[in-house]
Amino acid sequence: MHVDQQYLAYLKHNDRTGIDKIYKNYAKKIVSMIVYNSGTEDDGYDILQEALVDIYYMTKDKDFQLTTSFKNFLLMVCKRKWLNVLKKKQQMWVTKSTEDLFHIEDESAKEIAESVQQVEKENMVMQLLDTLGARCQEIIRRCMTEKHQEQIAESLGITYAYLRKKKSECMASLISKVKAHPYFNGDTDF
Repeated sequence: MHVDQQYLAYLKHNDRTGIDKIYKNYAKKIVSMIVYNSGTEDDGYDILQEALVDIYYMTKDKDFQLTTSFKNFLLMVCKRKWLNVLKKKQQMWVTKSTEDLFHIEDESAKEIAESVQQVEKENMVMQLLDTLGARCQEIIRRCMTEKHQEQIAESLGITYAYLRKKKSECMASLISKVKAHPYFNGDTDF
C-alpha cells in the first residue's frame, strides 16, 4: 500500500480536515496546470472538485489501492478531465503536449487511466439514464441500490413480474442510448 493511501481515506470518509489538506497541498498545482493549458482559475477549481468526486467513487471499491503518489494520481485524473473538456470545446490545442503535462513515477499509470475511464463511463451512463422517463429512472436507480426487488415492486404498487418486465424494457432503452452515444463508439462494456 502506498503511503499516500491516507488521502483516499479522507475522501472515502468525507473527512473535512483531510479534504482541506488535499486542497491546501494540491489545488494550486491543479489550477496552474489548467490555466497553463487554456483554462481559467475557475476551470481549475471545477476540474479539481470533479476529480475528487470521481476519486471518492473509486474509493468505494474495497480493492482500490493507490500505487503511485496521490499528487500524481490526482494530476492524471485532472489532466484527463481537462483534456475531455478541451475536446468537447473543440480546442484540442494545449500549450504543452499531453505527455509533458507531468510525469507518472511508475507503471501504474495504465491502471489509473483505466479506473478514471471507468468512472467517466459510469458518469456518462448515469447522464443517459437521466434522459429516460421518470418511471424508468426510478426503477433502474432503485434496482441498482436496493437488494430486494419484491419490496421495490410492492412499494411502487406493481407486481414483481411487472417490475421485472418494466426493468428489462427500461434497461433496453438505456442500452440503446448508450450504443448510439458517440462517447462509447459502440462499446457497451458497462
